[in-house]
Amino acid sequence: MLVQDLREIAIFVAFITTNMKQHLKRWIAALLISPLFISCHRTGETDLSLQVNTLDPGFTISNQIIGLSYETSTLLPRKGVYYFNPQNTELLNVFRTLGIKHLRLGGNSVDEASIPQPAEADIRSFFEFAKAANFKVIYSFRLKEGDPLYAKNTARFILDNYADQLESFAIGNEPSYYKDYALYVSKWTAIRDAILETCPQAVFSGPDQNPDAERLKLLADDFAQGQGPLVQLSQHNYPFGCSYVNYKEHDVSKLIPRDTLLRRNDLLSDSAYTIYREVRDGMLEAVKGKKLSFRLTETNNLWYSGLEGVSDRYVSALWGLDYLHWWSAQGIAGLNFHTGDSTGGAIALPCRYAVFIRSDQGLEARPLAYGIKMFEQGAAGRILPLKINSGSASQLSTYAYLNEDNELLITLINKNNLPSASFETTNQLSDSTNKKNRLPINNREERPPVHNRTVSISFDREFSGAALLEMKAKDNYLGALATDISLGESGIETDGKWKGQWKKLKKPAVRKQIITLELEPASAVVLKISLN
Repeated sequence: MLVQDLREIAIFVAFITTNMKQHLKRWIAALLISPLFISCHRTGETDLSLQVNTLDPGFTISNQIIGLSYETSTLLPRKGVYYFNPQNTELLNVFRTLGIKHLRLGGNSVDEASIPQPAEADIRSFFEFAKAANFKVIYSFRLKEGDPLYAKNTARFILDNYADQLESFAIGNEPSYYKDYALYVSKWTAIRDAILETCPQAVFSGPDQNPDAERLKLLADDFAQGQGPLVQLSQHNYPFGCSYVNYKEHDVSKLIPRDTLLRRNDLLSDSAYTIYREVRDGMLEAVKGKKLSFRLTETNNLWYSGLEGVSDRYVSALWGLDYLHWWSAQGIAGLNFHTGDSTGGAIALPCRYAVFIRSDQGLEARPLAYGIKMFEQGAAGRILPLKINSGSASQLSTYAYLNEDNELLITLINKNNLPSASFETTNQLSDSTNKKNRLPINNREERPPVHNRTVSISFDREFSGAALLEMKAKDNYLGALATDISLGESGIETDGKWKGQWKKLKKPAVRKQIITLELEPASAVVLKISLN
């Protein structure tokens, strides 16, 4: 009987061993990359140690940082229905949820002769919405083949009825089609002077041009003073270039998209700051010694309506969050993310980089909306310096503020992400003009990220409590759709509302005047700390 039992046991063990072998490697691999294993394995280690200086706060950031940019054609009714309608509760909700305080109207459609200019009824519906949503407006007039009489009458209507909502008028969009500066100025002043005939109190912003430091400075020098002054320098910026290799192709069905994975890498590369600094330096030089603010009145990641698989994926949320914080620290008046259901003039495409779009179910928040919302929750008041005591901050962005309620707001963005097997992350921007990058979306898969980062933050003052808000995507995947993104364990609903929650931090995360956090790859957190 004993021999028979032993035989049965041996057969059973052989069966289990045979079936386990084929899964053993996969099981071990899964264990090694699991957050639990990493957390246990890295206990006691700190990748980065930061010190917050609350006693030396900097300037107060603008309260109009978060803005949107729309095509002027959005004001025109579609099938008798206005996009901007004060009774559109979902749209009002999402503006309030995201903290939208500024809106610029312009885009390619403002200078497109084939598109009608808005009538008074169209403008009224828009400004009634602006009043209900409580944001300021830059209203653009046509420059190319512009009509001075239309501009004069429309400006008078706006100032008579909606002066409290108007920040400034603008003239034209990306006017580099006038190569000669003198010709451009003559066209620009013709529209401006017509407006001033009946609206001497009018003020202007401009030139709404792609980065051009020379033209910025010329315009600032010429028009920063006098009647109808320029009060703000406005510039456009799409730091990662065009979404398509062959952007001059007029047949949109033949457009060749740029490489998806390389562009995702670009958005999170620390080398992107080099581009930002160059744009900033040109603007600061132009406003030096003048009473001029500066704003990016049209911006997003990749121009030509964005790149599918990049501009409409989770990576754009992390990028947008970092982009807002970085520019806020430069003293900018604000950023207006170009958006809409579609964007363009004579050629209009579905808007891949949209903050949100309309759908049959209501409003569909895109990933960028999550980055904007997280910024709205974690940026207010005076900028605070953060000092690195030890470790490397590569691929980790850190920002701190002291708000009016004596609360510290600290944002940490972990941009670390294990590269695809098909290319190496060099922390350098890819060649945006590389015409070899023609592979279709999802042609290559990224391996899951494996790096958690432990960050400790020490404070020079005692605090009574701390809470955390986290943004992440399912499986930490940069290519995740908005439906797989959570902010405070919640999404932005189709009615435009967000019901996310802050989590109270307890020991062992909080010890004396030190907070230690473990950040997942491709994630971001905001800390809110109540100072004593």
